[in-house]
Parts: sequence; structure tokens; C-alpha cells
Amino acid sequence: MEHYSGGIIIGLASVLLIALLLALMFWLRARKQTKHLQAFIDAEYDTLSSLAQEHPLSKKLSDICELVELQIPDCFASVMMVNAKGLALDAVAVKSLPPEFTKALQDLPIADGVGACGTAAAIKQPVIVEDMLNDSRFEAFLALVEQFNLRAAWSYPVFSPTDRRLLGTFALYSTQACTPKLNEERLIERSRDLISLVIAQHQDRIERLRSEQQTASLFEHNPEAVFTLDLNGHFTSVNKACEKLVELSAQELIGQPYDIGIVEEDKALTREHFEAAKRGEPQYYQLRIFNSKGALKKLEITNMPMIVDGKIAGVHGIGKDITQQSEYEERLQILNRSVEASTNGVVISDARRPGFPIIYINPAFTAISGYEADEVIGRNCRFLQGLDTDPNTVREISSALREQREIRCTIRNYRKNGKPFWNELIISPVRDVNGEVSHFVGLQNDISERVEREAELAYNAEHDVLTGLPNRTALERFLQRSVSNNEARVYVLFIDLDGFKPVNDSLGHECGDHILVQTAQRLSSVMPKQDLLARFGGDEFVAVIQSVTRDEDVIPLARQILSQFDAPFVYDDAEVSLSAAIGIASSEIAVKNPNELIQQADVAMYEAKRRGSGTYQWFSPDLDLDTQQQITLRAQLQDAIQKNQFEVFYQPIMSRTGSIVGAEALVRWNHPERGYISPADFIPLAERTGQIVAIGTWVLEQACEDLEVLREAGVGQVSVNFSPMQFYRDDFIESVAHLLKKFQIKPNQLVAEITENVLLRDSSGALKMMEELRELGLEIALDDFGTGFASLSYLNVIPAQKLKIDRCFVQDIDSNPRNAAITRGVLTMAAELGIEVVGEGVETEAERDYLTRYACDFMQGYLFCKPLPLAELLAWLNDE
Repeated sequence: MEHYSGGIIIGLASVLLIALLLALMFWLRARKQTKHLQAFIDAEYDTLSSLAQEHPLSKKLSDICELVELQIPDCFASVMMVNAKGLALDAVAVKSLPPEFTKALQDLPIADGVGACGTAAAIKQPVIVEDMLNDSRFEAFLALVEQFNLRAAWSYPVFSPTDRRLLGTFALYSTQACTPKLNEERLIERSRDLISLVIAQHQDRIERLRSEQQTASLFEHNPEAVFTLDLNGHFTSVNKACEKLVELSAQELIGQPYDIGIVEEDKALTREHFEAAKRGEPQYYQLRIFNSKGALKKLEITNMPMIVDGKIAGVHGIGKDITQQSEYEERLQILNRSVEASTNGVVISDARRPGFPIIYINPAFTAISGYEADEVIGRNCRFLQGLDTDPNTVREISSALREQREIRCTIRNYRKNGKPFWNELIISPVRDVNGEVSHFVGLQNDISERVEREAELAYNAEHDVLTGLPNRTALERFLQRSVSNNEARVYVLFIDLDGFKPVNDSLGHECGDHILVQTAQRLSSVMPKQDLLARFGGDEFVAVIQSVTRDEDVIPLARQILSQFDAPFVYDDAEVSLSAAIGIASSEIAVKNPNELIQQADVAMYEAKRRGSGTYQWFSPDLDLDTQQQITLRAQLQDAIQKNQFEVFYQPIMSRTGSIVGAEALVRWNHPERGYISPADFIPLAERTGQIVAIGTWVLEQACEDLEVLREAGVGQVSVNFSPMQFYRDDFIESVAHLLKKFQIKPNQLVAEITENVLLRDSSGALKMMEELRELGLEIALDDFGTGFASLSYLNVIPAQKLKIDRCFVQDIDSNPRNAAITRGVLTMAAELGIEVVGEGVETEAERDYLTRYACDFMQGYLFCKPLPLAELLAWLNDE
């Protein structure tokens, strides 16, 4: 019984021990499950907390991997993402596997057959591998699999929740060869979807941040002024450009009304645009503001409504500073209007296209050329050229265009109607901001009239106006060239008409001019083409003969010339018979200057005259010495003009009360060897040769220069003698006007003394010139009254303010009844006509008293003062 009882006790003890062991096992298992559950709960909390916070993407994905690993035993989770190129996978979250495994999974190609993840990403379907050791897709990874004791691999592709775009893979690796259970597969798929959401959320946040940064960058770094306004029109934000524009800081601007600084006249318009923007209507307009420093700015404003949650919360604005642009546009408009209104033709061509086609012409070009814009756009300017266009000038233009440099030239072009015109052309290259030539601008000016005028002046400079023959200048140039270029002899024939002066004086200058023109025509008809016939002056002609080389061959030409005077000259109903004398000189006689041949022929001509009319005479050194001296004097006179050997003397003009009212400018020739030469010797010679024109111009300029000094000394007016030869020149009035302007001569300070002979050749033209002299402010004095031709007939037409009685009538006026009668008559007539009278050549007190008694206004003569140089006259005036 005891044994039995003991057995029961032992049995009970064993049962109790087993029960205790079982209880312990259940307790340990429950505790383990509790710890596992707590770990899962902790992992789930960490995961949710990570997802809720702004943790890195890898941390969020690792937490998901940890949560899955806690729910599926013996498994290691990983997340791989498609790289930037979209061709491979990179591991971004591997929770439990060591770094070596993670490193080995980087840059895994997306391709069918590359492990589980590469294949799943390629075929976009889950890839479940029970045993990697027996799957050919893992041959390249066997070492890695064995190293970490892995067998199964389950990979699921991860897609974007919105567009099903492949994002990566979610994979689990098991140490056991197995496949996921149904509940495990659901867990994996839910986790994959969570991973998809986390990645998408992360990418959205990155994109949002990028967008916000871009927006902020556009605001802060925008070169234009950007600002926002609340619905009350106050600034809520401004960028740096806005601060710089208005010269105020953001702190100073925010809270201020939008119309701060706006020009008063623009405020109402700005308010209208702001209200329109508040209504949801985008606005675009311009306004003007004064910045904080008072600078006026012109802005281009864009206003747009700011819409938040479907409602307009404010106004967004962009202000572009167009001050400089506006100034440029205004300048461009002015320039455009200037070009359009320019009298110069403007052509713009494209330098970057072949042929430099025209892209613009202004109205002046059309007026000059006759071509409209649609007829020339796209063409090269060469269409203006013609047969007579100088090819050298064309080549110069082409070269300048190739070398992209400016060129100025004059070219003969043609209008649309075929008429030629002279084009003064300037072509300039225009460079762009890079310094490259983009266009050519051509300025064209029709200078046809000027060219023709210059040609006419050039022609007149070397041709006689009356006959059209070469003049003395052309003669001397031709003679110089002929003697220099010819080794053979050159002959000079000096031809002078016999009896011309009486015909000219009796029948008038119109008849004389007609005879001279006819003479020129007759002589030209017998002159060889290679020789030259010139009018030397008056009734003198000179021929330079280089077509013959022997003396005996010259004689027939001389006789033929003389025969041209056999037939009479007919003028109106009158017949005039004249003859001529010819002097001949040859270059066989050595001379220092070829012009000496003219002098020699002149000497020979005078000898021919002495021997009778209608003959010729060869020059020889033994001809009359006096005649040679006259010829020499004429050459020296020309030398005197060139070397400025002349002086101006002044003789005072007195009133009848004895006061000085003016002075007459008188020319004197101070010869370097002979001293002062009497004007009676050289003035007639200068008149005959035409040299008086140059002398007269010089005297006028000198008198104008001295006038200011004379006026300071009390001489209020200067009289200057004008030769009839000066009135025959086209530029006479223009040259006088130039000197008056140059020396600022005021009206009535200068008196032009002329003789009535100025009217004998062209009375209407001379009278017109006198009127023009009066318009320039000169007084007119009729000089040597009573000694010329038909004085009384011209007295009533000459616009004279003064009349000068010649010395021949004043001399012995107190004792010569005839002179006294003539003088009294002139004084009476002048008084009736309202013309002042100057008595010349007063040498005695009796002459002065007589003129005073009969109310002569002014007098001059040796009784008062002889002509003196300026310095001596000033000294004489001081003594007075």
C-alpha cells in the first residue's frame, strides 16, 4: 500500500512536473509572442511616425521593410528604385541585409533574366523564385546568395499610383526555399502599394519644392520689378528689382498704396487698370513715376489677378522700365521722320546677303531717280549705272563694299526716264552690337547743277566769255605743254585787228562784240585741229602752232589768216572793213620761259603795224626797244599781281565846310626796280589786258580791311573804283558780297565809283548789277562825269547817289569861262536830281572858293591832301 501510495505520489509529482513544464512552455511562448507583438507594434508606430514626418525617403522605406520583416519570419526586405536614366535599379532601402549586399545591388540592369528584381521591373509583373540556387536568372548572383545564405526571392514591381509609371521593385529574400503564403502575399502587396504611395508622395514633395523654388527665383531674381498688391491696393511683396527701380527698400514699400510716386496725370488711368485686374481681367498699360530721388521713369505694367481657392485675393504686377527704350524709340521716330523728310536720297542695303539688295529708300531717292520703292527693293544699286558711268568709280565702290569701309565719290547715274545725273554718293557701313557690318547706308545727292556750274566755271576760267575761244590762262598752259613736249619748233602768232577801236567807239560795243565773235569764227575755220587759237584780250588773238615744223610752212597759214579779213563784217545795215597785223615768234630763239614767245610775237606785231596793215612780221632781237619795253611792262604787271607789289593810297574827301567825310582808295604800283609807276602808265594797260579785274578785287579787299581803322580815325566812308571789266564777270556781285560779309561792312560805308563806260557793252546787265550793289549797302558814285560817251543819256538811269566832276572841268574854273559854265550846269542839274557832287582835282584856293560858292557838296585834291599810304594818312589826320 505504501509502495502503491508512493507510486501515486511519484506519478502525481511527475504529472505536476509535466504540468509545470507545460505551463512554463506556454508562458514562455506567450511572452515571446507578446514581445514579438510589441516589436511589431513598435515597428508599425515607427513606420507610421516616419511616414507622417518629413524623414528621408530611405528612412521611410526602411521602416516599411522592417515592418514586413517582423511579420514574415526569416525574410529580408529591400526596395529598389529606377535610376535617372530609367535603365537600371538602385537599392534605396535594405533594412536587415549588410551593406555589402546593398552595394552589390546598385545599378542592376532592368532586363528579363537579371535576377528577380531586374526581371520583375522588365516584365512589370511579380517574379516569385522558390530557390535561387536552381534558377538560371541568378547565375551572376550565386556567390552573393551563398554568402548570405539566401534561397528564395520574391520581387514585386512598384508602380506610380497615378500613371502606372514604373518606380522600382519591392523584394523579400528568405533563408528557406519557399514561396509566400496567401496572407504573406497580401501583406507584401499592401506593403508594395504603401511603398508606391510613399515614393509618389516624396516625388510630389520634391516637385512641389522645386516649383516653389522656381517661383521664388522668378520673383526674387526677375530683372523686372515684380510686386503683389492686396485688394486695397497696398504692396504686400516686392522683389529686389522693384526696390532698385523706385529707390526704396521692401520695408519702406510694403503697406504703401500702389500709386506712390505715380505722376499725377497717370493716377486715374492706373486706378482703372487696378480695378479691372481685381475683376479678373489681365491688364497691360504704361505709366510714369518719380522714384525717391526724383528721377522720372516710364514703365510698362502688366497686372494679373491672384486667385486663391477660386477667389481673387490680390493683384500680381510686373513693371518693366522702358525709359531708355522709349527715348530710343522717340529718337528712332525722329530719325525716321528726318530720313523721310531729307532732301538727300537715302538707300539702305543688306550687307549680309549676296549682292547687297536694297531694303529701304526714302522719298528723296524717288524724287532724284524716279524709281518707286517697289521697283528697287531687293535690287542692287548698280541699276542706276549706264554706259557713261566711270568704270574706275564703279570699281572703287565695289572695293569699298568688299572691304566694308566708307567711300565718298561722285558718279554719273541715270534716272528712270534715262536722263543722266551727277550723284554725290556717300556709302557708310553700319555695324551691329557684335561689331559686324549688317547694312550699308548710302546718301545720294543730285549735284548735276553744281557739276554743270563747276564745268561752266572751269570752262569760263579757260575760255573767253564773248568768243568762246581759250583765254590767256589756257593759252599759257597750252604753250608751256607744247614747248615742253615738242623737240621741233613751236610758233606763236600774235594777231591784232587794225581800226577796231574807232568802229567800236562809233558803232557801239554791240557792233564791236559782233565783229570779235565773227573774227574768232573766221580764224578758227583756218586753224589746224592740233593747234590753239586764243583771245588774248580786247581785239588781240594769239595762235600757238605745233602742226608745222619749218618757218616756210608758217607763212601760208599767216597769209590765210590775213585773208579772213578780205570780206567785210556785216552788222545790221552797216558793213565794216578791217585788217589785221600778225607778229610771229619761234621757239628756235632760246627763251627762259615759253611765255616770252608771246611777248616776242607781240613786239613783232607792233613792228608789222608800223609797216602797214594787213601784213605779218617775224620777231628778231633788234626790233624797237620801246615796243619791247611795253610788252615787258605787261608781263611785269602780271608778276606784280602774283607777288602783291601793289599798295593802296587814300586821298581825303572834304565837305565844303572843311571837314573830312571820306577817302578815295587809289592803287599804286611799287615796282621793285623802277619804284612807283604812274597809274597813267599801267592802268590803261591793265584795262586792255583784263588784268584790272585782279587788281580791282585786291584794292576792294584791302579797302575793306582798312575801313575799320579809317573809321576810328574819323573817316566815315571809303570810295573804291570799279572797272567796267569787273562788271563783265558772272561772279562779280558774289565776290563783293563775300568781302562785305567777311569784313562786316555796314551800309553806306563803302562807295562804288564807276564810269558811264560800264554801260556801253551791256547796259541792262550793268544797271542790274548796280541795283544789286545798292541792295548790298554800297553807294554808287558816277566818276569822271562829262568825259565819257553819252553821259547825259545815262544820268537818268544810273542809280547814283554821287557825281564826280572830272579835274579837267575843275582846273582854272575861276578863270576859264567854259569850265565854269560846265561845272555850274552840272551842279545845278545834280541839285535838281537830288545827287551829291564831288569836285575832283582841287589844287587852288580859288577853285575851292568857286565850288563852295556854287554849293558843291564835296571836294578832293592836292589843295587839301595828296594821296597817302594808310599810316601817313592817319598821321595827317592826327595833325588836323
